[in-house]
Amino acid sequence: MPHSKVAVQIILAQAQHRRVWWPHTPLRVLNKKTQHPALKILAQASIGQPTRTQADVQRRLDKAVGLINTADLLAPFDRATYTAALVIWQAVADIPPADRSELLNRLNARDIKRLWRLAGQRYQASQQQLQLSVGSYDIWDDLPTELDQVTAFAGKAAIPISGVFKFQKAFFLHPKTDELYGRVQLQKGPLGNALYPLYYKASVMPSLVPATDELTDVQLDYQSPNDLGLQPEHIPKGWPKPKQPLYPFSGGLVDYCRLVAPGVFVGVGWKAPRPGRDVGRRFFHFILVRKYQ
Repeated sequence: MPHSKVAVQIILAQAQHRRVWWPHTPLRVLNKKTQHPALKILAQASIGQPTRTQADVQRRLDKAVGLINTADLLAPFDRATYTAALVIWQAVADIPPADRSELLNRLNARDIKRLWRLAGQRYQASQQQLQLSVGSYDIWDDLPTELDQVTAFAGKAAIPISGVFKFQKAFFLHPKTDELYGRVQLQKGPLGNALYPLYYKASVMPSLVPATDELTDVQLDYQSPNDLGLQPEHIPKGWPKPKQPLYPFSGGLVDYCRLVAPGVFVGVGWKAPRPGRDVGRRFFHFILVRKYQ
């Protein structure tokens, strides 16, 4: 494989506004035997059991969406050891992978923005919490690891971007450097694909959102064609060649993404600073859910 397994990084310490990066054990969903008592108030699904009926899938979706809607209102048994991000992780991971895309229809703009904040609580989880609630999941399980592989995600913006709410992001590896790249598909037909190919270079590593110091796991940098390092022969067959991003994606844009659960990310777009005027600004929030054929 071009890539070795790369575990998600977790912050375990803070000191005087400086964050220390520490590797942690890879992520896995809680099972019933290791489930913390604080989660029992939410344990309605049969964790780890195969889904057999559509009603069961709907119940699991209802649980996950309900947690995202009401996480701020929950009263856990032990608030000191309760982490909403890990509870939501468990509920989303319990949804069969092919059915997680239904979250795009269930979550509204307010939910997506709330999920961004809640997902950030994972970085403050204690080592003990992480060891109990996470295991062998690797972020590269949901990203391409072979040169001929393309991994696609369905996305939804909290506000309409260029006239659309929903879009797709597709990831692939550079055939010469093995670096991770991707493009946005706005689903506006052939003309939209020609006008807005929107390629980006991806980095899977801890990073901070400028000005806010919000922690993230993945960054997608929409660079100019000259800076991307992509030639037509480097991209998947049939895709449009990279072009300079058009408005409203022009002027420098980076997407910062947080992992919510296997195959699910929540993110925020950040516009580049204007010379001598500011430190950049939020563009929009969005959610990504992996697509399965």
